[in-house]
Amino acid sequence: MYRLVHQNISNNNITIDLPSSKSISNRALILNAFYNNAVKINNLSLADDTQLMQFALNTNKSIIDLKNAGTCMRFLTAYFAAQPNKEVTLLCSKRMQQRPIAKLVNALQSLNAEICYLQEPNYPPILIKGKEIAGKNISIKASESSQFITALMLIAPFTKNGLTIELLGSIASIDYIKMTALIMEKFGLKVITNNNFITIPNQNKSAVISEFTVESDWSSAAFWYLTCCLNNQINIKLNAISSNSIQGDNRTIAIFEKLGITSTKYQNNLIIQKNMKANNNCKFNLSNCIDLAPALCVACAVLNINAIITGLENLIIKESNRLLAIVTELKKLGFKVNSNSNTIFIYQTHSINFEKQIVINTYNDHRIAMAFAPLAIQFNNLILNDVSVVTKSYPHFFADLEKVGISAISL
Repeated sequence: MYRLVHQNISNNNITIDLPSSKSISNRALILNAFYNNAVKINNLSLADDTQLMQFALNTNKSIIDLKNAGTCMRFLTAYFAAQPNKEVTLLCSKRMQQRPIAKLVNALQSLNAEICYLQEPNYPPILIKGKEIAGKNISIKASESSQFITALMLIAPFTKNGLTIELLGSIASIDYIKMTALIMEKFGLKVITNNNFITIPNQNKSAVISEFTVESDWSSAAFWYLTCCLNNQINIKLNAISSNSIQGDNRTIAIFEKLGITSTKYQNNLIIQKNMKANNNCKFNLSNCIDLAPALCVACAVLNINAIITGLENLIIKESNRLLAIVTELKKLGFKVNSNSNTIFIYQTHSINFEKQIVINTYNDHRIAMAFAPLAIQFNNLILNDVSVVTKSYPHFFADLEKVGISAISL
């Protein structure tokens, strides 16, 4: 348990060095593994998930525990399935055992991959017996996770005949699929998109680049936009982050502009500040940037506006059931919130007790912890049950939070 203590700061000009993107890092690591690590990857993420990916790709062990790392589980399932004569068991946490992987496994099995479920059908842990994947035309329902499609895309150039992937139905988080294509193209690989078809020919050759640089993480930037919503006196300079990022979560700029936050480009950085009035009634569709949901929902609540945040159907299969977590913890704080299967409704509230001691459950979820921690600026007796979970994506988050006057004190 950690009490969050806020003290006023003398300097309102804050500089934040954001973590590197683990999403980009993990994609680059998979591609580089096919090239025997011939490409130098600069600014690689230090997040737990990326370190776990590096370990899994470089270890000789046949049993690998991927813990609660969804990206690692999806990407490595495809990667190891395409490694001839490599037998690997992928273990995971209890929460990961509740996150379905059947659509990806079914697609890989249609390519003659050998994958067996070790406990419950359709869920990890799994046993993989790697073999050469011939490649062909395949179809996959795209509504559950963009990571399934990305996993197939990453192995496609190294299959015997390449892959044409047909995406069926609505596509979840399409920006992440576009990001995967852009990263592959930066590695010199050809990716052809045509409506709901992605065609990637066999390109199993030597690496055509010598270096690749990982961008700073836009998903992490959202928590500093939230912090600006809580304190309109501060200016936060986000170092080395671009509004022209390949990451879909750069939608943060447009989304938080509706909440009164301006983003001003300064050299290679962005300076953000709350210097406009938030719209009293907002509606957001996060179907293409669902990781922004925790920060955005908390921001709308603290700004005391009416907001409808939709496109959240896949929140229930994240590191926690984030839809339930967000609603439960906001209600605990006294905010008026409701939800259905894909939408969170936030209403103006007139009776918040900012002095009441409140314990926030982080649900072993990094984004829940980072979304609720800045509330210590307003709530004087805020306690988080765990702060270590942020190492999954942003190891130095609480060190950075001290720059705005918030300290986490162990109880």
